[in-house]
This record gives sequence, C-alpha cells and structure tokens, in this order.
Amino acid sequence: MKRTPEPELMQIPSQVRAYADADFSRSDSMVVESLEKYLKKVGRTLNKSDLILDIACGPGNIAERIAKNWPFVKVVGIDGSKEMLNEAEKKLAEIPINNLSYELIEINSIAKGEMNFRFKADVLVSNSALHHFHDPFRFWGALKKLGKNKCIHIHRDLIRPTSLEKAFEIKEKHLTNSPEILKKDFFASLKASFTVNEVTQQLVHAGLSQLEVFQIDELYFEVIGCI
Repeated sequence: MKRTPEPELMQIPSQVRAYADADFSRSDSMVVESLEKYLKKVGRTLNKSDLILDIACGPGNIAERIAKNWPFVKVVGIDGSKEMLNEAEKKLAEIPINNLSYELIEINSIAKGEMNFRFKADVLVSNSALHHFHDPFRFWGALKKLGKNKCIHIHRDLIRPTSLEKAFEIKEKHLTNSPEILKKDFFASLKASFTVNEVTQQLVHAGLSQLEVFQIDELYFEVIGCI
C-alpha cells in the first residue's frame, strides 16, 4: 500500500478530545518498559541531572508515566499542537507532577534550524510521532539536534499495512468499540505510517544506523539504541 500522509499536527478540538480520552495505556506503558529494559541492558542509571524529552508528546500520557517512574529526573514534553498541550497541561494542573513540564515547539522548526531548544537531552522518546511528518528526515534531523552525545533513543510507531483491506481489518480489530472519529484518525495514521524496511533505510540515510529497528507486533515497530 502506498503511503498517504496525514496532517502533521492534530489541532481540531474534536480530534484532540477523542485522542486524549482514548485508552492507550497498554502501548504507553510499553514505551516506559522498553526504556527500563534498555537502561538495564546497557548498565546505565538515570540521575537528577538528566533530561528526558518526549517528542510530539500529545496529551502527555507517556511523559506522565516517565516522570512518575523517574521522579528525580527532569521530563519535558514538547509538541507543536497547542490543543494537545492544553490537554496535557490541564491534567498536570489537576494532579501536579513536580519534575514534568511542557513546551509548545514545532519539531520541524528545530530540524530546519529556525529555533534551538535550550537544553540537550540524555534520553529521547516518542510514540506515534514519525508517521505525522511529511518528510521523515525532519524528524530524524531534529532528534540529532536535541540529543546529547550518547543519548538514548526509544521511538515507537505504527507499521503501514500491506493493503487498504488489511488496514481496515486492523482498525476494526483494535478499535472495535472506539468512537468513529478515533477510528477515522487511526485509519489515516495507518496509511501515513512507514514499514520497518523504510525506517531502516531512513536511519541509514540520516546517519543514525547505530539505532536498531525491529517489529514488535502487527501494529508497532520500535527504534532503540544509543548515539
């Protein structure tokens, strides 16, 4: 199936609300688990001077989990959608997490050199971010600018199905009882996603071939490593 890009930013209030209300706890928790396992594998311990950036953090689900899991580490979620960050900051206002904050930053502007984030991260994570970029090299380029030397990377995203029929089957299987607006957005995301082979080639061309790409299940792949 040929890739069909979707809008880079989710800003329509009804879409944002549906996404924020959805239960992605299984997928969100797996990002945190992957980071825990990788830290253990490489024998690295995070400390209070470290910074974790959640790229395209959306409503903050993963940033919250990370901040609670490592309460002594500074965690910053960045996103280019003000609507999404409104949802994230609303939750943070209700239940404060002292080591967590959010910043409105359009990732493309970092990749293009139009702005510089004032800190570099020790850990960069993202979930379902890559497929939103019309030019995936903007995503990888931004990561190279945002991470310190020896930065740990955990990036998770959807795998594009082989056909529209398969995409429809996956949508119905995994979002059976979800609102139609969420089903529509999920279907669009499946069509906008990349294959494992495409991501592997992207990393080679971006000079990030040290990162490993592997398929997790029928829905997701993961990019992991230290550069």
